[in-house]
Amino acid sequence: MSDSIDIINAFALMTNFVILPALSYGSQLALGALAVTLVYSILRFSNFAQGDSMAFGTMLVILISGYMISKGWTITGFPTAILAIPLALIGMSIYLLTMDRLVYRHYRKIKAKQNIVGITASIGVMFVTGGIVRFILGASAQRFGDGERFIFSVREFKAFTGLEQGIALKTSQFLPVTIAILLVSFLFYFLQKTKTGKSIGAHSDNTELDLIS
Repeated sequence: MSDSIDIINAFALMTNFVILPALSYGSQLALGALAVTLVYSILRFSNFAQGDSMAFGTMLVILISGYMISKGWTITGFPTAILAIPLALIGMSIYLLTMDRLVYRHYRKIKAKQNIVGITASIGVMFVTGGIVRFILGASAQRFGDGERFIFSVREFKAFTGLEQGIALKTSQFLPVTIAILLVSFLFYFLQKTKTGKSIGAHSDNTELDLIS
């Protein structure tokens, strides 16, 4: 019996320090990879600026959240960052559409080779976007703890289970995993089951034939 309890305690400890952080971080990478995959599968274009674009969106969330907190526009027990995300998405969309119009649109018009010219252009956008983020936030590491609220803490887990080791789950860990699962599921349904999604797939498979049809 004691051996079983020790194994459960060890698993709880590993979950708290390895599994949950890995799932959270992996989900964040999956969201970025999802965007890269979509752009490449449709436009045959490797967007090297995707990581810095995500950093730009994160910067907007930090700035908007800080402003909302300074004005007292908060909800008790609810991460202010979630309230800021819709505004950050709008700002990030405007920035990306502007970059597309200023940079990528020209190369699409002249039908430049996306695997060479497009990659080089995206590297330039990457440096510009990263420079903007560093100019506004600085080059030092940023700690943003607004979303680090506990869904349940180690103490609560121990009290509920009676184990020696506990598990803590933060909203900043729960949300990336949940959002990644929902978005991947939605995207799969959209591409496989809807007319628009199937049209996107057809365009990706054969652009010339799709334009003719």
